[in-house]
Amino acid sequence: MSRDKRQLAPFIHTEKNAPYIYLTLLVSLIPCVVCGIYYYGVRAFLLIVFCMVSFALSDNLIARITGRRTGDDYFDFSSLVEGLLLALMLPPDTTLIIALTAVIFASVVTKQIFGGAGSNILNPACAGRLFIELVFPSGIKGFSYGQDNLWLSLNSLVIQGRPAATPDLSGFSFSELLSGNFPAMIGTSCIVCIIIGGVFLTLKGSMRLYSPVSYILTLLMLYPVSVLIETGAFSYDGLIIYILSSGAVFVSVFLLGDLTTMPSRFTAGVFAGAVCGILTIVTKPFLSPMVSILSPILAVNFLSFVLDFFSKTLSRRKIRSREVDVS
Repeated sequence: MSRDKRQLAPFIHTEKNAPYIYLTLLVSLIPCVVCGIYYYGVRAFLLIVFCMVSFALSDNLIARITGRRTGDDYFDFSSLVEGLLLALMLPPDTTLIIALTAVIFASVVTKQIFGGAGSNILNPACAGRLFIELVFPSGIKGFSYGQDNLWLSLNSLVIQGRPAATPDLSGFSFSELLSGNFPAMIGTSCIVCIIIGGVFLTLKGSMRLYSPVSYILTLLMLYPVSVLIETGAFSYDGLIIYILSSGAVFVSVFLLGDLTTMPSRFTAGVFAGAVCGILTIVTKPFLSPMVSILSPILAVNFLSFVLDFFSKTLSRRKIRSREVDVS
């Protein structure tokens, strides 16, 4: 609790400020960070630190150039959170050059052009990750695993190695998929760690569950549609593997639960999550896994304020329709 005796503005109904929300996000991501470093070693640690530091430096530099920040402003945790989110969605063998490209795009184009923290209409980490997926499709397939992580080649941080084949996960057990013990992105595979982070954010009031829950339920119900498109047969085969390994749970918690870029009202949030799920299922057979998961989120980010507006308008109409004239 702040000791500042000044009262809050009358339109502010919570004492949870931006630093508090972003700090809780950082804490909620710690289990995913620990898991990623455990499985992928030094290279994962270096990527995480590099993305966080470079994102913070880029945000601070642009903010000072544009005159939006002075040395007396509070420390902005949003840069660290977005850099960390971006790093956790990268394969462990991603080069620093590709990671820096994602950071610059996310920081400058997606965040700072729109006015900085809290003013961006798109999720910066999501946009940066999708950008390099489209620009460097072969540069983000470095899925090292097992013994490959015991040693770190400095050249691999700068020079892109041979693209790895998409890992076959059909031979992994349910416990391995649940714990993240398979080739994947640095921090998107361990469902247990993600759920722990999501529960923490919910208890701290730093995440809305409307969109994440709606998104996952939509994927569960409509998954056979993607199988039907691909194979011509209606089946739930591969559903568990897809949900646990695609990164859908990670993005549902940490991207769809975002307080800045997702709708704030219940009806709008549920609708947004359902739309994301539908778009993911429909595009899954035709696009790469990360593109089919991330592009619907950005599409909904564009429409968030519209969905909130219509949701608010409809709720007001319902209230007025229940009013009775007793005069």
